[in-house]
Formats: sequence, C-alpha cells, structure tokens
Amino acid sequence: MKSKLSGDRHSQSCVPVPLPDLGTAGEPVSLAAWLVEPGDAVEMGDRILEVVTPGITCDVCAPAAGIIERLEKHIDAKILPGEIVAWIEPVEAPRIGP
Repeated sequence: MKSKLSGDRHSQSCVPVPLPDLGTAGEPVSLAAWLVEPGDAVEMGDRILEVVTPGITCDVCAPAAGIIERLEKHIDAKILPGEIVAWIEPVEAPRIGP
C-alpha cells in the first residue's frame, strides 16, 4: 500500500497546517484519519483530518485554499498542539477584468 505521506521537501511558498489547540492542556491527540491526500484541492475551512482525544473526535480544517502538498503525520500518530501536520500550496484566485 502506498503511503499518503509525500516527499521530504515542500515549496517555500507553502502554508503550514499546525494542529490547533483543542483544549487538551498540552496533551497529545491521535490522528484518526486523513480526509485528503497530496494533490487534493481544498478551500479554506475544508475538513482535512480527524483527531481523537480521550473524550472527543474533532475535525481539523484547512487554514488556506490551495493544493495539499505534503502530509507530515501517519494515522495513529500522537500530535501536540502547534505541530505541523500538513502543507498547502496556495492557489492564486483568478483575476477578473483587464
């Protein structure tokens, strides 16, 4: 089975996707599922992964529109708030008019 994690580098223009503070008092959460793969297009606010704490399952959303370039964590990885979980290559909006 091919890994969903992509190569070792990312473009300098990429937007990091950090795990937000989910109110776990600094305790790690487990990555339950990726909802995207490298190459997928996302809009700001799209759900991109699910994490699990002892009490809840929570979605993490894309902080920017673009193309998923890299996934940094495997399923079941323990992740702390602020850790980078993915990278998004921003896509410029098309210009209207001359």
